[in-house]
This record gives sequence, C-alpha cells and structure tokens, in this order.
Amino acid sequence: MAIAEGWKKGLAGLVCIGALIYLFSGPDDDGGYRAPEVSGAQEEPMGQFNRAKYAGSLNSIRGGNLVSKVEKGLSDHEVRLKASARWQGLDEEARLRSARALWEAWAKMHPPRERFQTRIIIVDEMGAKIGGSRLLDPSKIWVRKNQGASGPN
Repeated sequence: MAIAEGWKKGLAGLVCIGALIYLFSGPDDDGGYRAPEVSGAQEEPMGQFNRAKYAGSLNSIRGGNLVSKVEKGLSDHEVRLKASARWQGLDEEARLRSARALWEAWAKMHPPRERFQTRIIIVDEMGAKIGGSRLLDPSKIWVRKNQGASGPN
C-alpha cells in the first residue's frame, strides 16, 4: 500500500514539473528554441567546411610548414594533423603556441555557436598523439613535453 502511494506522489510530482516547464518555456511557435543570432557574414552549411580549405590556410600561420598532412577526425568538427619534422625540432613553448594557432585557425572556419566543438589532434609520423585539444574543453591545447613522454600533460 505504501508503494502505491509513493508511486502516485512521484507521478504527481513529474506532472507538476512538466507543467512548470511548459508554463515557463514561453510561446511554442518555434518549438521553444531560439538559435543565437550571428552577426556578420552568412553562415555556410556544415558540409562545406573542408579540410582542403584549412590545409591551404596553414601556411599563413606563424612558422608555417609544421603540418605535413591534414585528415578528417572522428567528426566534421575534428581534424587530425600529422606533424612535420620541423615541428619535432621546436621547443615545447613554440609547439604550444603553434598548436594554439592551429586550433584557432580551425575554429574560425566554423560558425561561432559551433566553435566549442572544434578539435584538433596532432600526431607524429607513427600516428601517436603528441598534442591537440583536450577532451572537455577543445580550446585548451596540450603538447607533449619532450620526445620521451606521451599523452596529455
């Protein structure tokens, strides 16, 4: 008997919560969701962001010639960058500055509301991760401290 009463109270609570959400969600003419407004240029559809366009822009990044290959990552928001031999010759601070510039260039190719999803992964010639975006905050970039270490710092 106590279980049946608890179940009824739980259901009544859910109905009340649903009613409050409905009342405070505003008019339902557009599904209750309003996308943030973007000023400036017209947005391109996601499918038009391509790695070839990004690869062409890499020479303008300070230092240039740090990436030998640009590949698709796990999603359209992720890019996998193969570091060149020149990258390996840089000190840790220079690699970190360069990696941040690489991420910023990739993020700027996406609409502002999608930039939090853009990630880079930097790998060496063997495919081991040596830098890139952190999992929870892609704008936080890491690079391998020295040639003997691996993984995020």
